[in-house]
Amino acid sequence: MVALSMADGFARYTNKPQAVIVHTDVGTQALGPAVHNASCGRAPVLIFAGLSPYTLEGEIRGSRTEFIHWLQDVPDQKAIIKAGINIKELVHRALQFATSDPKGPVYLMGAREVMEEEIEPYQIVQEQWAPVINGCLPENAVLEITEALIEAENPLVVVGFTGRY
Repeated sequence: MVALSMADGFARYTNKPQAVIVHTDVGTQALGPAVHNASCGRAPVLIFAGLSPYTLEGEIRGSRTEFIHWLQDVPDQKAIIKAGINIKELVHRALQFATSDPKGPVYLMGAREVMEEEIEPYQIVQEQWAPVINGCLPENAVLEITEALIEAENPLVVVGFTGRY
């Protein structure tokens, strides 16, 4: 709770997302009041929790090394990171949710095998992960569409409804 309260306060102060890493169930359970505060305060915070290993016999790195407490894991949550290959996209998508209006906390979970998976280094285009804007098109999007239409050799616009008969 202390870590998330600190992240909440710093996110509100800087208006930049903060991150907290917690233990699977006990750490998540202890966040209750702080999640409420971050949510009510519209603080963009990423909460990451681990999961028990899902392999038993050393099949891959990160496999079980002692008794697994499967009862503490919540099965089949949509927030579970299932592979490391697209970890950057998953984290950026979570941060996109956290920083889009209404801002607030987001929650990701990943098993030990995923955290220890070796992947090839790769780059992503950070600008593609800006907060989602509600309502009408922002001015820069109108300019971008206008420029694309002007520069197109054979522009084609497909619309579902133009507002008039």
